Amino acid sequence: MYILILIFILVSILFNIFLVLFDNKLKKLEKQIIFLFEKRTNLVPTLYEITKEYLTKHNEVFDGIINLRKIEFSNYEEWFIEKINNEIQIHHELNFIFKVINKNPKIQNNWKYLLIKDLFLENSSQIWKKIELYKNIIKKINFLIILKNWTIIWIFINIKKRTEI
Repeated sequence: MYILILIFILVSILFNIFLVLFDNKLKKLEKQIIFLFEKRTNLVPTLYEITKEYLTKHNEVFDGIINLRKIEFSNYEEWFIEKINNEIQIHHELNFIFKVINKNPKIQNNWKYLLIKDLFLENSSQIWKKIELYKNIIKKINFLIILKNWTIIWIFINIKKRTEI
């Protein structure tokens, strides 16, 4: 009987350690995703300057993304999901900007624009790979948290379910 109790305690401790490590991995991944979003979004002023001479209603094209960047700067310490939602809106604005820019054939020969466009595409690719990984980890950790809540382990460790994107 004592052996079963000892085994249960040992398994509980190991499960707690695993859950804490898994949660820390998720927090690191969140920081990486935010860094990649900021890296991509910081390219917007360069794109703004490069396209200034090619677009007729330049300020109107960039108005939406400028407002979203102001929100990003004013809420720097916001919750991860809110930050992701803001970055998704920025992504949609960037898609709009690139559609407008691609209608202008003169800019397609500008090497600065082509370089910035490649950087945007590379950063976006990295971001969405990390987000897919994040979604998979969220599903796993939420399942483990449900298991934790069915046992007495929930008393010892305070990790809450995460919101899925």
